[in-house]
Amino acid sequence: MKQTNLKIQLNSPVYSIGGNDSRKLIYVLHGYGQLAKYFLKKFEPLISLGYTIVAPEGLHRFYLQGTEGRVGASWMTKENRELDIRNHINYLNTLHTSLLNLKEWDTIHVLGFSQGVATAFRWIANGQIKPSKLLICSGMIPRDVNLDEQNSVFREITLSYFTGTKDPYKTEEAVVAFQEKITKTKLQIEVFEFEGMHEVDIESICNYLK
Repeated sequence: MKQTNLKIQLNSPVYSIGGNDSRKLIYVLHGYGQLAKYFLKKFEPLISLGYTIVAPEGLHRFYLQGTEGRVGASWMTKENRELDIRNHINYLNTLHTSLLNLKEWDTIHVLGFSQGVATAFRWIANGQIKPSKLLICSGMIPRDVNLDEQNSVFREITLSYFTGTKDPYKTEEAVVAFQEKITKTKLQIEVFEFEGMHEVDIESICNYLK
């Protein structure tokens, strides 16, 4: 069987909130099974800190249960994985270019939650975004991002990790693997632990970004 990848042009929704005079930009990348427009609502408190918050959405949408009801989105699955990664990086690069053309931003940050963490790492490693800060919320470094090879890229970014004390996905094995990757590459990262589950703790985020 021969697979041919057809190049097409498509439209995808992007959601944003914030004042027109804002010069501080933060991208927020949702987790698996979430929709950007609802994920974005969590970050409304950042408006008072002067941020424009932009939430792109994974290009794969699906019913969360069966064939009807609530819909979620994801950034990728194991099917055509490499193709999906390239598509999302191109999508995020296009979004970023459009916002850079809109105005001159004083500050640009990226936040990823859960599956969005992997997407954030891939975008920074292989795309056209050079944020000041990367906020890692309840997620891990993807295996395909080599921090040794990309050390010069991530060394210029302030890394912070936000994790819930009761996150069921935070296994000891995963934590050790994460710490080993960071330690091996000698990157600096600040860890913030909060009382909670697998979630974004907006209070911790706001305190950090003040």
